[in-house]
Amino acid sequence: MSKNSQNDNFELFEKINQKYFLEIEQNVPHIQQTLFDLQNEYYKLWKNYVNSQLSLQKEFFNKSGLDYSFPDTAKDIIENMSDETIKFRSLLHKMTVTNIEQNKNYAKTLNDNSKTFVDMNRKLMDNWISMFKTNQNS
Repeated sequence: MSKNSQNDNFELFEKINQKYFLEIEQNVPHIQQTLFDLQNEYYKLWKNYVNSQLSLQKEFFNKSGLDYSFPDTAKDIIENMSDETIKFRSLLHKMTVTNIEQNKNYAKTLNDNSKTFVDMNRKLMDNWISMFKTNQNS
């Protein structure tokens, strides 16, 4: 295979590579926004559902005349469970954000050092090629 043919092959791959990443760069922001909007709609749905169910239950007990009073101990347990759930969720969110930040920093470090990795790999490649060329000449 000639050098020109090899260069044509790599030009083809470079062209494909450019198109591939251009497509990603154009579409990912839209996908991210769409996912954010979907998440927001489900949050509103969940909040509206819980609020409407609570309102309906309150209305039912008020209209029915039934006594739905909880003992103080039960109220304390319910409130403590709610507080602990909120603390857990807050901790989970902090852990998630910390994990995402660490991964972002890891990717940034790799990006910042990619030239060093390429240079190192190039030196290894040159070393291997020189060994093979020396053996072929013998």
